[in-house]
Amino acid sequence: MNRKRFISIIIVVGVFGTCLVGISAMGQTEPQGGTNVLRRDMLALEEVFETIIDAVIFDNMELIEPFIPPYYIRREKFDEAISTGQKIELPKNQDRFEEFVKLDNEFRRKFGVLEKAVEAGKKKAVKDQIHKLFDSCVVCHERFRK
Repeated sequence: MNRKRFISIIIVVGVFGTCLVGISAMGQTEPQGGTNVLRRDMLALEEVFETIIDAVIFDNMELIEPFIPPYYIRREKFDEAISTGQKIELPKNQDRFEEFVKLDNEFRRKFGVLEKAVEAGKKKAVKDQIHKLFDSCVVCHERFRK
């Protein structure tokens, strides 16, 4: 592996690691002692992204595909919480919840593009989309994480 590619991977892993620290620090719980629906969604996403990082490092995009359906199952629960009016606590800027939902919907659209690139076996498109997804993570965490 050439030096430039290795440094790129290290940077991506570093950014991803920062996101994971934020996710891990979310420690929010529901009154019944369960985990917040947003936290559960982030944890499901964390698992997908760990696999994506492995797929990029090992240049094996097929690793990603089995982790996509469980992520969508988790997303359905998040959507259900929003549609039923369940209160979803954001770590900061709760008054900008509509903006959060818009960013979340845009992230989902980008994730769908990633899924299609994975299914088609388009490695470059997968890598490009991963960068867009990570950028989305950073933007959202800057706006809604403490």
